[in-house]
Amino acid sequence: MVAVIWTPNEMPTAAHVVVVAHADGKPSQEKGYFFMSDEDDWGGSGPFDMKLYEVLERAKDAAVDKGLDTVVVTRRK
Repeated sequence: MVAVIWTPNEMPTAAHVVVVAHADGKPSQEKGYFFMSDEDDWGGSGPFDMKLYEVLERAKDAAVDKGLDTVVVTRRK
């Protein structure tokens, strides 16, 4: 089972999937993208980012595929 951690004070030291959430569009929608913690943050694709619920599902699937057990959700700075 994959644990989803929302906006932690400290990032986990073990490998994990990072979801970056942000508001986009008018009216505003929660969107985001994800990447593996051991890779660079490529910054997403702006208006082409997926809806947040889709990103969370895909991030959890990616975690299972990579043998990871944690997804961490952060807000775009």
